[in-house]
Amino acid sequence: MGNAGWRFLGDGNNFSLSQMVGLIRASASVTHQWSNVLRSRTARYGSRTKTFIMPEKTCLYQRYLPDNFHVTPKRFATFLANVGWAHYIFYDHVKQQNAGDFYHQGDNHTTAYGGYEASREIVRTLGLDTDAFEPTWSTRPVASFDLFEPGEDHPTLSERVIANGPSLAVTTNGLQNRGCVTRIVNPQGAAHRLLIFGDSFANLYLCYGIALYVRDVTFVHSVAFDYEMIERYRPDFIVGEIAERFLIEAPAEGASLAATCRASSWTTR
Repeated sequence: MGNAGWRFLGDGNNFSLSQMVGLIRASASVTHQWSNVLRSRTARYGSRTKTFIMPEKTCLYQRYLPDNFHVTPKRFATFLANVGWAHYIFYDHVKQQNAGDFYHQGDNHTTAYGGYEASREIVRTLGLDTDAFEPTWSTRPVASFDLFEPGEDHPTLSERVIANGPSLAVTTNGLQNRGCVTRIVNPQGAAHRLLIFGDSFANLYLCYGIALYVRDVTFVHSVAFDYEMIERYRPDFIVGEIAERFLIEAPAEGASLAATCRASSWTTR
């Protein structure tokens, strides 16, 4: 649904559209729970941790929304960013409406280029060097159109992809969604260990984009932090990532994923 061929999530997915236009807001209870979660992360891990919110595509491309839909600037995500409890990725682009090709018209997730730019913003926000890797770009046909029905005709599009990426060693426990653990090692990266708890945005692009700069990146598909896993991995940095629409529910912070993560076998990609 949208103009000029652009499609956006409706209300079948965590009430995404209603949240962005201000028809549905996080309850006072959820707001309080999230506030406690974010403050407890800082209290527990200090400057080693930061929580990042991925904006909804709806917010970045408001000119393509259906007529009479207007994104409200007073959203829970912008509140968390403004008080400093979380970092809202692409916030300047949301304000200026100049996101370019960070997304394409038929998918809810970023393009490869958008994922790279989000990753670089995370690395920079953590205070790490973003000058050590300078990408060159090629193009490829877009393959993912998750806002189209299976078998539905979709436009032919191309996207930018990195042509000079380093060789990355990738292993995964083979799970899909919650409990998925992926480790990425870049021998050329800076000598840091980084642990990411996040959703499909982090799984698709962010963990790989961060690994362009950092030697050891482990991604865990979970909105909540697993305290036992953090203690076991002893990372230098702990990143929380969450899509804006998922803020409608607060996570069960600290719960162990050990049983879920073990129900699989490790493979190399």
